[in-house]
Amino acid sequence: MVSVEEPVAGFYRMRLVRGGPLVGIRIWHGRPKDPLTGEIMDRSWRWQAEANGDPIDLDRVWPACTGDEIASAEYDYLKRRTEHARQHDGFDPTANPRRRTNWNDSTIPSFGD
Repeated sequence: MVSVEEPVAGFYRMRLVRGGPLVGIRIWHGRPKDPLTGEIMDRSWRWQAEANGDPIDLDRVWPACTGDEIASAEYDYLKRRTEHARQHDGFDPTANPRRRTNWNDSTIPSFGD
């Protein structure tokens, strides 16, 4: 049983909105990143979270994400999948995981050849 009072560093998977795509959540305790440059700032350590590499409020994901822990490799895959969708297909639901998927104006997913 996970205590909801103290976050646990690791990698998790969840949906940010109902009907949205799955995203990778990374939680860690450390120095914060500069929101503009991404460089580590010389500030006090704190609990932080990212959703597919984008900063997100820890209270938004903890403890909701605790039910689905994943490996760091799967987190990297979910992060790269979102980056690829943003660069190549803005209509792919993974390009904006904070929005509910509307299949009427989304790219149809392909499942191989």
